[in-house]
Amino acid sequence: MEKMTNVKALEAVLAYAEAHTDAFTREVVEKVEAIKDSYARKSSSRKPTKRQEANVTLKESILDVLAGKGGLTATQVLEALTGFEDLTLPRITAQLTALKKEGAVVRFVDGKKALFKVAEDGTDVTDVEEA
Repeated sequence: MEKMTNVKALEAVLAYAEAHTDAFTREVVEKVEAIKDSYARKSSSRKPTKRQEANVTLKESILDVLAGKGGLTATQVLEALTGFEDLTLPRITAQLTALKKEGAVVRFVDGKKALFKVAEDGTDVTDVEEA
């Protein structure tokens, strides 16, 4: 499910307004269109923060650390990473979770440990135990 943004919400209102012209005046429709355009301009001109840019590099490094390994814990990934400032276990876990949602990493449980490994083409996610 896609995130409902302000622009998408206003587009839905405008679509409804077009279908029900008797309930909305032209002034209301024009105002909603102006608000939608304002939100669209703000979101298109926004550039990533320094942390977001650093996270892209961090994700690439995490994938490099996990490459060829059978599975590592978040702590092992943290210990293997160097060259980053302010690395914490919660930050590593957040990036591993993001990589999992993107399909680049698979999470599985071995005993009581949650392990991560690089997702391979053909990996059957039904065989991977979720915790």
